[in-house]
Amino acid sequence: MRYFIANLAFHIALTVIIIVFLCIFAGRNRKKKTKHVISYFFPILFAIAAIVDIVLFTAPRMMDINCMISSNYYYNTGTVSKIGFLKNYFVIDGEYYYANPLRNTLNEGDTVRVKHTQYSLYTVEWTKMTDSEPGDESNDSGET
Repeated sequence: MRYFIANLAFHIALTVIIIVFLCIFAGRNRKKKTKHVISYFFPILFAIAAIVDIVLFTAPRMMDINCMISSNYYYNTGTVSKIGFLKNYFVIDGEYYYANPLRNTLNEGDTVRVKHTQYSLYTVEWTKMTDSEPGDESNDSGET
């Protein structure tokens, strides 16, 4: 849960910083203090960066705050097809699940049951499955 909160705080701070730069460069354009032609386009680039960060990272994590507080999680079972370079995410059936990189001990090819949040797919815990365990269906999503 601490990693989730730290990640949420980081993305909120990043969004605020991007919006501050957007306002600074837009104000310079409005006051006609921009010296270089390329600088005129900085507000557009910062606006696109803010929208991307909000849509992909900040908003889903903010929507999952209620899930984390009420311990309302979803489950998915599948085989890990890819693990991120920094071990902060892994891929099961094309879905990216985010996890604490300090606790991520998964390997590619492992069959796991993942307990995750609804919108940001933040992994709360996972269990490695073996072939002898019953209930090893792929993609059985459900709410607790």
